[in-house]
Amino acid sequence: MATSEELAALVSSESARLLEYFKGLSPSDWETQSACDAWTNADVVAHMVMAVDMFSMNIERGANGDSSPPEGMGPPQETDLAARMAANATRAVAVRESLGDTLVEAFGQNCERLGVLLDRMGPEDWDKPCYHPAAMLTVSRYMNLRLAEMSVHEWDIRSRLESSAKLPDAVAPEVIDLLPGFVVGRLFQPGANIARASRFRFNLTDGGSYDIVAGGGELRMEASTGAAADVTFTCNGSTFALLAYGRFTVEDAVAAGDITVEGNRELAAQF
Repeated sequence: MATSEELAALVSSESARLLEYFKGLSPSDWETQSACDAWTNADVVAHMVMAVDMFSMNIERGANGDSSPPEGMGPPQETDLAARMAANATRAVAVRESLGDTLVEAFGQNCERLGVLLDRMGPEDWDKPCYHPAAMLTVSRYMNLRLAEMSVHEWDIRSRLESSAKLPDAVAPEVIDLLPGFVVGRLFQPGANIARASRFRFNLTDGGSYDIVAGGGELRMEASTGAAADVTFTCNGSTFALLAYGRFTVEDAVAAGDITVEGNRELAAQF
């Protein structure tokens, strides 16, 4: 697991890499429909501009001892997720329209401001709580979220322009580290129609093994133990993370050859 300082450095290097990638996209690339149904590729970047601005505000407030909701926001976990996502989708289009040709410049400027803020963090700041509409996060945990935000949305763009898009190897483990407390049970809710608690194991070809216990009213993710699994999926970390973020289904990944399945096929189909 990376240290907080290493996570901050990775956020900065990934931001710089993405900025250069965006600078190289063509006008037709920007107009291409992304993997997000409501957005073109340009709309995705507008959302990323909004997100880094919000992250910076919440991190700065938290580091200064204020983890209360910003004006107009409710307590964490009390906001309607579906309504918030719909509002964000509409706002991203409006931001893209307002920024026009300065979209990539705005992304770079907002990322730079976050980098300056992170450079000011001391050892005592990383564990300070910060507001997020979905859950309270430490400054350090916000780094995992920022990496997830950038890498998953980069995939949303690249997957419509390239045939071999995946999460960056350096980032995938940090995105997976965010899944248990932030994604599984919130954005990712598998096994809702499974009658009894069942154990679904993900053996990652690039390292790590994780279990998701789902069904019978249970839903949690944990490191694999000696407990027997009902179903074992084998894939790489990028596929696992993108599956949890709802970018495709198990059926899609199996059909594409990205996941193999062993064990109870009926349960696997219900996952």
